[in-house]
Amino acid sequence: MSEENIEYRGMIATYWDLLRGDTSKWSSRPYFLQIIKESGEPALDVACGTGRLLLDYMQEGVNIDGVDISPDMIAVAREKAEAAGLQPTLFVQPMQELDLPDRYQTIIVPSSSFLHLTRIDDARQALGRFYEHLLPGGQLAMSMRVMDPDPVEVDWEIDSEATRPSDGAMIRRWFRCRYDVANRLQDTEDRYEIIQEGVITRTEIYAASPSLTWYPVNEALDLVREAGFSEVKAHADFEFVPAPADETSYIVLGKRPG
Repeated sequence: MSEENIEYRGMIATYWDLLRGDTSKWSSRPYFLQIIKESGEPALDVACGTGRLLLDYMQEGVNIDGVDISPDMIAVAREKAEAAGLQPTLFVQPMQELDLPDRYQTIIVPSSSFLHLTRIDDARQALGRFYEHLLPGGQLAMSMRVMDPDPVEVDWEIDSEATRPSDGAMIRRWFRCRYDVANRLQDTEDRYEIIQEGVITRTEIYAASPSLTWYPVNEALDLVREAGFSEVKAHADFEFVPAPADETSYIVLGKRPG
């Protein structure tokens, strides 16, 4: 058994795609693709992970790079890209320290990944880095969500499981979390198991404290405006309609002034 105070490494990265299953019908896919088509290329996928959107978009001819904090997730993305005959430009960097050689017309931050910046100073710094990496008139689009923790503490529960194609082993993910509601923070623990012929042959535990935070819509909009973005607005749940103030799944958009 191993335990690390970091997310998105080891078995988390290895079995990320297997345990998520088919994501091709997720509403985020057409939404962010339309954002890129309307705003323009080149595009940057921040926290691209194993390349769920990035590789899909590349296959449609989109000029898009990717960056992620996790070397393990980027390694999986490279393997998938090679298998698909693609050659993406990928970087391993934390978003709050983004320092890439190119500038982009569109930056997307899918999967509520921005919320893993649990320190407000890091959040502001990341927004500043996004601003600097956008071309004048460029578009930022970040998916966000608001947690409604009830109960405040969740004990271990099976989150997902799937059969490993190579040998038929069962891969199982357990999850539990705790909430600091007053400070809008979530601590998480993930337990991964490999089960062969009914026997657990390997276990890994990953803990993050805190793991993520969240913002009400209006607070998120203010944060993006403070970073210098213009035309700041929010869409509701991957629809091109305004998000109400109490929306719990939304996308924040802002432009670098031209």
